[in-house]
Amino acid sequence: MFALKLTTKKQQAIFAAVLTLGSVFYSTPSAAVDDKVILTFSTVGDSRQDPQNIDPSTVNPTQVGVGNCQIPSGTGLTANPGLSGQDCKWLQNTAAWSRIIRAIQEQKSQMLFFNGDMIMGYGKAGVPVARTGTNAATAAVEVAIANPVVDDVINADIMQIYKQYGFWRGMVANLMETGTYLVPVPGNHETQCKRCGKTAQVENENAWRDNMGDLILDTDRFTKLVGTAASNFSTYTLPAIGTDGITTDQSQLSYSFDVGASHFAIINTDAVGKDGYAPTAWLEADLSAAELRGAKRNFVFGHKSAYFYAYTGSAPSSTSSLDNKNSVAAAAFWTTINNHKATYFCGHEHIYNVSRPSLLNSYQVLVGAGGSPFETSTATSVANDRMYSWATVKVYQSGKVELNTYGFDPTLKNPIVKLESFKLTHW
Repeated sequence: MFALKLTTKKQQAIFAAVLTLGSVFYSTPSAAVDDKVILTFSTVGDSRQDPQNIDPSTVNPTQVGVGNCQIPSGTGLTANPGLSGQDCKWLQNTAAWSRIIRAIQEQKSQMLFFNGDMIMGYGKAGVPVARTGTNAATAAVEVAIANPVVDDVINADIMQIYKQYGFWRGMVANLMETGTYLVPVPGNHETQCKRCGKTAQVENENAWRDNMGDLILDTDRFTKLVGTAASNFSTYTLPAIGTDGITTDQSQLSYSFDVGASHFAIINTDAVGKDGYAPTAWLEADLSAAELRGAKRNFVFGHKSAYFYAYTGSAPSSTSSLDNKNSVAAAAFWTTINNHKATYFCGHEHIYNVSRPSLLNSYQVLVGAGGSPFETSTATSVANDRMYSWATVKVYQSGKVELNTYGFDPTLKNPIVKLESFKLTHW
């Protein structure tokens, strides 16, 4: 066997340096393999059931006309269109939503951001009222009932809204007990009143805080479930009344926090007086402040998409997206998203789509197919248009961010499949 003889201290030093350099090159592949996932979160939206416009694929013929479903939209009772007795009463797509919950638990997500429309809502969570006019169910003139009896209370919008919140909270309780913190995002069905012209109401914003406020943010529980603390929690400071056209208290409706070097911002896209708008000035200041603190990754969550996904046969209206409401305001919002290299997660459209609206830079991740009736009632050329779906994001120690989307078809019988994968490479 060959023996290397080093006769001088200089030769010994050179040889030691070569060995050290070699060990660096040799260990590099191993270091790459050891790039650990440091944070995992999932996101989905829109799990409510619709008692008037049920998706055809979910109709149970034996339940059609069996009892009435009660909705807080001014209509009161409507004949059961074919929902199960459970879903008719609580107005939740229990089967699809619970399957998504189980899958997210199996993926061991530390957080779940739910992008709004968790309840049917659409009423006005105030005192019991009597409606007057030619059609008392939908009349705009409402008079508070001075001495309401039991039936007045039971049939009041506030009773129905709180009942729906209670059922939804019961469904997600197991997530909170098995390691996933639920982060709620307000949707238009939570903040708006349908018979009031589909406009947000302060009573509904208050009902949101009453039913979701304990989650925004239980810092001790968050730390236990996520494994690290949420810092720089902003809910009680911004956005301020007078900015972004805001006229009501937006605490716990738009808010943000950091987890390590990742920043999470939640926006209310249907505030009182500003239905269909994002609080762009607040978001710009919020993301800038986060970056000054050292945030390396920005994730933004809202209910309405910035830009509409035009599936086959689609017919958008002014309420379909921020762009459909006001293209100039939507462009300003998307400029903020792009400038801060954020990823925007949203719902509202009951469909799945991942796109880059400006072709380059930031992604819009539309995951509004959490159980609500699909936007399209018939199959299209894109199979994913009728898939219940969600997204799961993994953040790695190196800074790499991986986005995977998953779904299953409305039969609920076939396996869950991976829909697409994306590397969020602009970080």
